[in-house]
Formats: sequence, structure tokens, C-alpha cells
Amino acid sequence: MTQSTPFGKLARPLALSAIALGIAAHAQAVTFDDMLNDHLTTDQVVTNGMGLHGQRYSPLTTLNTDNVHQLRPVWAFSFGGEKQRGQESQPLVKDGVMYVTGSYSRIWAVDAYTGEQIWQYEARLPDGIMPCCDVVNRGAAIYGDKVYFGTLDARLVALDRETGRVQWIKRVADYQGGHAITAAPIIIDGKLITGVAGGEFGVVGTVFAFDAETGDELWTRPVVEGHMGYVYQNGEAVEHGITGGEAGLTWPGDMWEQGGGAPWLGGFYDADTHTLLIGTGNPAPWNSHLRPGDNLYTSSRLAINPDDGTIKWHFQATPNDGWDYDGVNEVISFDYEDNGSVIKAAATADRNGFFYVLNRENGEFIRGFPFADKITWAEGLDENGRPLFNPEGRPGNPADVEGDRGEAVAAYPAFLGAKNWNPMAYSQDTGLFYIPSNEWMMDIWNEPVSYRKGRPIWAPASPYAPPTTTTSACCGRSTRAPVKRSGATRTAHRCGVA
Repeated sequence: MTQSTPFGKLARPLALSAIALGIAAHAQAVTFDDMLNDHLTTDQVVTNGMGLHGQRYSPLTTLNTDNVHQLRPVWAFSFGGEKQRGQESQPLVKDGVMYVTGSYSRIWAVDAYTGEQIWQYEARLPDGIMPCCDVVNRGAAIYGDKVYFGTLDARLVALDRETGRVQWIKRVADYQGGHAITAAPIIIDGKLITGVAGGEFGVVGTVFAFDAETGDELWTRPVVEGHMGYVYQNGEAVEHGITGGEAGLTWPGDMWEQGGGAPWLGGFYDADTHTLLIGTGNPAPWNSHLRPGDNLYTSSRLAINPDDGTIKWHFQATPNDGWDYDGVNEVISFDYEDNGSVIKAAATADRNGFFYVLNRENGEFIRGFPFADKITWAEGLDENGRPLFNPEGRPGNPADVEGDRGEAVAAYPAFLGAKNWNPMAYSQDTGLFYIPSNEWMMDIWNEPVSYRKGRPIWAPASPYAPPTTTTSACCGRSTRAPVKRSGATRTAHRCGVA
């Protein structure tokens, strides 16, 4: 089949004709092997991250620096009306059909060749949903003959891929307590796994696993120490160990009971170690003086056994987080050579401004370095990757002053992070990581606060200044070079991975 388009000779290599033919055929079931090999294909995208390890690397060579200028818009698809809010979804493509989610818990199947809508599903959201930070959705998962996504009232929905008809709906958590789901779920060997949002409302961050075919709950793993995990046998919850071993080791009093730590960005899968790699959010409340200690496992990266929810290891980037830096940013698996041996590593760019390289087999810190130009909350990292706190960089304790407001500080980065949810990528060709990052600051202070179900407990008012510069960071070796883009100076960081 030959298609006449403005792309000329580029059209056929990009497999547009194959996509058109695929739409007419019966949709093929998506297998776990398809997901494991997604990073090797150029005619489909069946996982968030273009591969379960999230590298967002494509082996496509027909589109390159010599012909990319030939790309032209072919069609546009509107998400519609007053509901055009934040759109953060990565589309999935299978058999010529694109599956894409949008704001307010909506999902579409779209003809990838023509842009015509095949079906739409819109979740019936109750009044009183409490998403912290816009009504977004970050994507779907496809497996077998179904497509899955989460909703702002903390449910998982399974739909028939061809018709959009509901196959099952599962309530994951209580939206009236502040829970929501914004992450793209992940499928690991037939298990549908997701985390919840809601740390600003004092929820307990939890990772949940369900049978992708039936919706039956398989296990739950709270990520704040002291809470019990469960596996489900014959529909009954069976205790499966307290997270961290016991309650309150790194929390004062009963603060752990509403400790936050929401894993709101979801995770990726390392097939080599059969591990879910997922980040956890900020502790609650924001006022760190109320909860002295490391506050495990908030603002951390976790390695979880996807079979039963057991935590294999953890790495905490921001102990006793007092800036809302979270630790949810993606953990990407990669291999590199070090003194002749291959290291199974994982990399993550934290909102706190530091880039970390870990051993993904055991979580040991390998190296770390700043990718933001200015960091005021810490002076660096020690040999174990623990931050060297700057005492003057933490917002003050309101209990130390008269009135209801602690001493404010100017903090770099701002609470939206040197890197926010926007995903980074790893190139197997260059061995570099490419990070969307920002340079911005905030004035932040603490105010007295107490927990009430369904009420935000972030406490400090923290306006932030707009970014002074936007930094594009690529991380490899430890050098820097200025890069000129449209009259503005950006900085490319080569940050010592190799």
C-alpha cells in the first residue's frame, strides 16, 4: 500500500500504511512478552515509558536528524470543551489504535491513522473529589483484550479495547479521605499495579496489585513504616508483615498514622531482578518540625517484589522532607561498565535537585551529583548518598516564634522541583540521560496544622517565583557546557554515570 502524504519517502518507513491495515483487523491480545519487548519495537507502544524499564528509547532509525524537519501535522484530536485542563498522558498504540487518557478521568480510543474517535469512556466522578494538583491523568495500560486506567475518585477501570465497554470497576481507596489515582498503572505478569495520590491530605501512601483479568485484589503494601501489608487468599486479607518492621521508628508519636508518602507517579519494572521500582511522595504534614526523624519510607525509591508486595530495599533521597520534594520521580534501569564489569544500575533525577545512581539489585548508592544550578536546602551528599543539610535552608519552626508563622526561607529548588513529573529518557546510543529540568525558587514557611480527614495539611504558604532559566540536562560524565537555544542560554549537564 502506497500513501501519498506531505512526508514523501518518509511515509512508508514510519509504517503509516501498516497502521491503516491494522485497524481493519481484529485487535490482537497484548501479552506480557509484548510488554517485555516493547522497547525493541517501532510499530507499537504497549507500555508507559516505551518499555517496562521506562527508558523511552526507540530503536527507530528511519526518522533521524537528516529528515525530522519533514514532519508535518496530519490530524489533531481535541479533548473537548471546558474539561481541557492539564493533559499529561502518554498515548499507547496497538493494531493501529491509539489509547489516550485526559483530564477528569476520561479515555479515548482513536484511529491512529485518521484521528477519528472510535470510542470514549468518561468516569462518573462524585462531587467532592480532592485531587491535590489538577485533575490530570498520566496514562493507561493495555493487556489481553482490555485497557485500564485510574480515576480521580481512586478507582481502577477495565474496558474492552475494541468497544470501550466496562469489564470491571474496582474501588482502590477512599476519595473522601483525599485519595486519588493519577498515575498510569503498570502490568507485571498479569498483575495490574498502581499507587495512589493524596499525601497533602495525610493519606497513607500505598501500592496495590490486582488480577488484571478479574479485578480481584492480590496484595497491598503501605509505604509508611508501621502499617500492615496484606495478601489476599480466596478473597480474604491475610497479614503480610508490617512495613519497616514496627511502628514509629523514624516518626514521633503517632505521626506515622497519617504519614503521606503517596506513590502518585507509578513505577517501572526491572525484569532482570523481577522488581517493581517505584517512588514515594512527601511526608505529611509539610512542617518537618512536627515529625523529627527520617520519616521512612517517604521521599524514597522502593524496590518491591511484584508477586506479594514485599519491599526488597529502599533509598531515601530527602529524609525529614520539609520542602515537598517528594521522591516519586521515575527510576530507570540501565546497565553500564565499570572497571570491566557490568553494573545493573538504576538512575533517578529527584525534585530536590540531585541525580542519583543506585545498584538496582540491592539499592546501594553508587554516586550522586546536582543537576540543578542552585540548591540551598543541602550542601551536598555524603558517601552513602545522604544529604548534608544546610541548617539555614530549612523553613523555621512556628513554635519558636510568637504568632502563627515560622521564619521563612528562600529555597532552591521550589516545591515543584528541579524536575517535576515530566519524564526523563535514556539513550542506549549515547549512554546519557536527558532530563527536563527547571531553575526556580520559593519563599516557604511553616504554620501550625493538625490532621482532619479530607482536609489538606500542607500548612505552609509557599508562593514560588517563575523559573529564571530552563535547564535541559543530559547526564553522563561530570562536565558542563553552555548550549544556546533561541537566544536563551541553557546548560547541558553530563553528570558522571559512565
